[in-house]
Amino acid sequence: MIAKELISEQLHALRTTDSVETAIDYLATQGFSELPILENKTIYNYCRLQSLYALPNKSQELMHVVASNPHAPKALEDQHLYELVPLLASNELSVLGVVDASGSYIGSIDQKQINKLITQSLTYRGMGAVLVLEMDEKDYSPATMARWIEENGAKVIGLMVSQLEFSRLKVNIKVNTTYVRAIIATLDRQGFRVSQVYLSEDSNDKNDHEIDLALRFFDF
Repeated sequence: MIAKELISEQLHALRTTDSVETAIDYLATQGFSELPILENKTIYNYCRLQSLYALPNKSQELMHVVASNPHAPKALEDQHLYELVPLLASNELSVLGVVDASGSYIGSIDQKQINKLITQSLTYRGMGAVLVLEMDEKDYSPATMARWIEENGAKVIGLMVSQLEFSRLKVNIKVNTTYVRAIIATLDRQGFRVSQVYLSEDSNDKNDHEIDLALRFFDF
């Protein structure tokens, strides 16, 4: 799935002319911790509920209490689901604005929905091993990793990314085979080190039982 397909109709951006009080009421009522602020159909910045609560004058407009950020985080409408996770994590956001090719705002996506989709994908009980890799954010490339996996006759059927310290990521990849020794060797040659392997038949790991129980727990 891509970003424009994940846009939630329940998420509405704030505007620079909204008051702090209006923003607090809307965020609190809808249960969001932050939302994008718009100015002329572009993302001006994000406002966070916790920061708004701390402001003494709640009648001020958002443009006077939140600085403009020309580099505010945003998703392009054609970005893949798996590319959005590190974007949300690195910016500590639970809501992400989406823009079209011209940079105009077209909606927002909710991290909870993304997490649900990724979890369903990774924990799908079809045949397959799970590879765990750790890498710097700058080296994260789902398309590149998928290409090396596919060169070994396998496919990626699930992927989950979590943020580690110091701009590093933990990447969990589920593949459609339980024979992964050749895949691991290929990834290693290309600079992607596999730190753990689960549910494989040719690469034993002492944690296989534990993760299998976890996958059974999340089975839908």
